[in-house]
Formats: sequence, C-alpha cells, structure tokens
Amino acid sequence: MRSRVPSAAQRSRWAATCAVGASAALATGCGPERCDRSESANPPVEFTEAMPEGGVYETSAPDGDLLYFPGGMRYALRHHLGARPRWWQVDLSFEPDGTKSGGTLAHAAGNQAEVVCVDDKHLVLMNGSCSEYWLRVVAGGADVASGDGETGTAGGANEAGDGEAGGAGGGAAGRSCYGDDPG
Repeated sequence: MRSRVPSAAQRSRWAATCAVGASAALATGCGPERCDRSESANPPVEFTEAMPEGGVYETSAPDGDLLYFPGGMRYALRHHLGARPRWWQVDLSFEPDGTKSGGTLAHAAGNQAEVVCVDDKHLVLMNGSCSEYWLRVVAGGADVASGDGETGTAGGANEAGDGEAGGAGGGAAGRSCYGDDPG
C-alpha cells in the first residue's frame, strides 16, 4: 500500500477546519478559564469566627473547616491579636477539611493568596488566581505594648508595608485595612 502525502490544498483546508473548531471551542467556554478578580466584583468578606490562643491566630486547625477561596475572593480576617501581626502563613488545600480526609495543605505561592493589607485588626487576603482553593491562615508575633508604653505595631518602623515582617501589604498609620474604623 502506498502512503499518500496530502496536497498543499488539503493541508490548507485542514488548518482552516482546525482553526474554526478551536475558535468554536473557545467561544463556548472551553479553553483558558477567566474570572473577575476586581475588588468591585469581590468585596472583602469579614471573617470574625476564629480567636487567637497563646498569641497565635488560626482560621482553623489543619484538619478543620477551611475557608472557601475561589478566584478573586477577598477575606478581611479579624485576627483579634491586639496589634499588627509580625508574621503570617497562608496554606491552601483542594479539600474543604484540609488534612482530615486524606487531603493535604501547601504553602500558597505567587498570586494564589496575595496579602493586600495588614493592620492591628485585620489581615486582608485575596485569591489573585482563577483557581479554587480552601484557605487556612496562621498569624502571630503581635506586640501588644512597646517599651515606651504605647501600643506597638508588629512591623515597627515598617508602617508602609515594604515587604518586611511577613510579606507584602501594610497598614499605614491611621489607615484601616477594612471598614471605616481608622484604628
């Protein structure tokens, strides 16, 4: 049996057919996922249900009920630490109960969980990706009082949030991360 090489005209028709099929697939929703990550479409949701123990704030235990965190989602986590936390750790899972049912937790990276702002009341995060996760946050190291008797900020002179003290985002003096309360 002899192998036939397609002619230039046949190759051109196949390419056109494939292009039309690919365009149709993209138009029907197949292809790269898109989501609206804007703040107007995803205003921060305040989470107040967790309380710190021993100076450490956790949204949940590793095998507890994690927070639903789809693309664009923003949380204003009310940490109740009394001052700006010095450090925080953001973990993600594909399971709503973390490690309880055999799932895993992994540290967030890149735009999976962006720290938008941190102050003495809130830690504000957003999912800058279009992927769906379950969220767990741990934070601590807040100085409730500094040596001069004033309430201290965990970042010290780092009020503008230049990336030191645990990551991006900061709370400028007099600026609130969530709501209208300046302090």
